Amino acid sequence: MRVQISKTPSAPCWADLSTPDTDAARAFYEALFGWRSRPAGGQAADGYRMFALDAQDGHLVAGVGPVSDPREPARWLPYFQSSGAEAVAARVRGNRGRVVAGPVPALGQGRLAVCQDPAGAGFGLWEPLAHAGFEAVNVPSSFCWFELLTRDPAGAVDFYQAVLGWGTRRRPAGDAGPGAYTQWTVAGDAFGGLVDVAAQEFPPEVPAPHWNLYVAVDAPDATAARCAELGGRVLLAPRQVATGRFAILADPQGAVFSVMHGTPGD
Repeated sequence: MRVQISKTPSAPCWADLSTPDTDAARAFYEALFGWRSRPAGGQAADGYRMFALDAQDGHLVAGVGPVSDPREPARWLPYFQSSGAEAVAARVRGNRGRVVAGPVPALGQGRLAVCQDPAGAGFGLWEPLAHAGFEAVNVPSSFCWFELLTRDPAGAVDFYQAVLGWGTRRRPAGDAGPGAYTQWTVAGDAFGGLVDVAAQEFPPEVPAPHWNLYVAVDAPDATAARCAELGGRVLLAPRQVATGRFAILADPQGAVFSVMHGTPGD
């Protein structure tokens, strides 16, 4: 993946985890990926913290905070960059999506909105101010790929093209499992994919519609084994595809994510 996903308009620029147990989640991801957490914007308002690749040099890669309702499941949410969150939120509504919250200020770091596409897949919009977004991508222990699992791929293409201006391109059959694979692009560069779950076999624990976020790792098999040791689950055992090797995992609170070694955007 060549696109600088934290700097390109409409591309992924941040990811955060909403969870019912932030302390347990922090311990899990720090042990699994070596992340270190610190308060957001110099303060731990509402319990929100940021994960960095290391304690000294920073390189922010994600955020973590409590769920707003204890009945909500734990989940990872991608955020897409917007220079005008209100205008993009209006396009969400105008294209049969839903704005769940916002746009609202976020600790002086930017403005955010939480949305759903017409099928119900959640995503965020981020208008950066002090916090531009990811400080590391496409390196081990940082996010590298963003994949939408849906039962309405044609509707998803129409929605995200209209709202965020994304392009698409198709990889030939065999490049990423059965059938052709649609990639999302910004400025001609791929940053994620689109999977028709009706045409694939996924474990029932993997929700759809759902944005599945990939973390780059050197050894997916070892990472999957470590996930299980730490109390998480291996939902899809590591497997090889043409672009690399990946696995689908869940943390102890049930938030689903994936790990990948390879170059999915090439």
